[in-house]
Amino acid sequence: MSIHHSESEQTSINKPKIAFVITSLTSGGAERVLSTLANAFVETYHVIIITLYDVEPFYALNSRITRISCKKQYNQNMNFVDSLSNNFSMVKGIYKIIKKEQIALAIGFMTTTNVYTILACKLAKIPCLISERTHPEYDPISNFWSQIRQKTYPYCSKLIIQTESIKGYFNNFLDANKLAVIKNPISDALLKLHDDSIVKKQIILSVGRLDPVKNQQLLIEAFAEMNTENWKIQIVGEGPLEPALAARIKQLNLEESVELIGSVDGIHEYYNLAEIFAFTSNFEGFPNALLEAMAFGLPCVSTNCPSGPSEVIDDGENGFLVPVGDKDMLKRKLEILMTNPDLREKFGTAAKKSTAKYDTKNITKQWNKLITEAL
Repeated sequence: MSIHHSESEQTSINKPKIAFVITSLTSGGAERVLSTLANAFVETYHVIIITLYDVEPFYALNSRITRISCKKQYNQNMNFVDSLSNNFSMVKGIYKIIKKEQIALAIGFMTTTNVYTILACKLAKIPCLISERTHPEYDPISNFWSQIRQKTYPYCSKLIIQTESIKGYFNNFLDANKLAVIKNPISDALLKLHDDSIVKKQIILSVGRLDPVKNQQLLIEAFAEMNTENWKIQIVGEGPLEPALAARIKQLNLEESVELIGSVDGIHEYYNLAEIFAFTSNFEGFPNALLEAMAFGLPCVSTNCPSGPSEVIDDGENGFLVPVGDKDMLKRKLEILMTNPDLREKFGTAAKKSTAKYDTKNITKQWNKLITEAL
């Protein structure tokens, strides 16, 4: 067990202790949301983040937050017996932390961690909230974990999902009063870095993990067929598809106009500089990067994938929606924006206005209501 103590812990002595539980604090969307919520709650609660493995946080955390990990690192070569043993040890580890730290409520993030959290909280006799961060119908898990999820989730105080369209899946084994829809917050710290004074460049920006689900290849293929004089694409993110995307860019002779940036600390710099944002996912839990781009006033073209884009983009009013995988439609909508600066301005202004309801204060208020009800 690894513990990273918070500063001035004595100032939190009279505050209820709540714990967020997640696999690690890497650079993913769920990790960003958890970090944003944890930072927002330090004024109200003594916040602890329990991670299964000890990984240095990618996103900045308030110094008053305590981090505790169950294990130092993940063993990638576990057989079935070792994996089963690991599952039991994780539940036991979370339970021990709950008891030692006298945690009043735990909040799980993502399926396996949710299961661990429910079981540990059941043993500790405290309430727990859990949160799914993707669309379960399009992001299938093994039959084993699917069965475990159906058996354990009814014991949570509340399951938080991100869109109305996900409700149907969980209604099959959860009472409606156990479900709550809360959108993702946009980090206040990120929004403060929005700078309208920066001169835009003719860049189409895409942000997301490089994997087949995000389908950045669709954008590259569309761009190769467009009249793109003076325009460039920047793709920010890392992942297993990077070698294949790099090879395809080279094959299409786009090395000068399509850039794979990798993972970055200062994503605001790219939002501030780009003219257009393109989002090409096949499915989502909720599209964090799309929401951030809209908050930065970028005109967006997004696939109308399940779930999320259609809940933030009103097609033709504050952005464009295109069918999933439709290269020709993506190309057409991008070309409209590339050749029409007035429309870019209109969409960008409307997009920024429409994201105001996702500010951290509003979203944390919704979370806090569920926390206080459960305590």
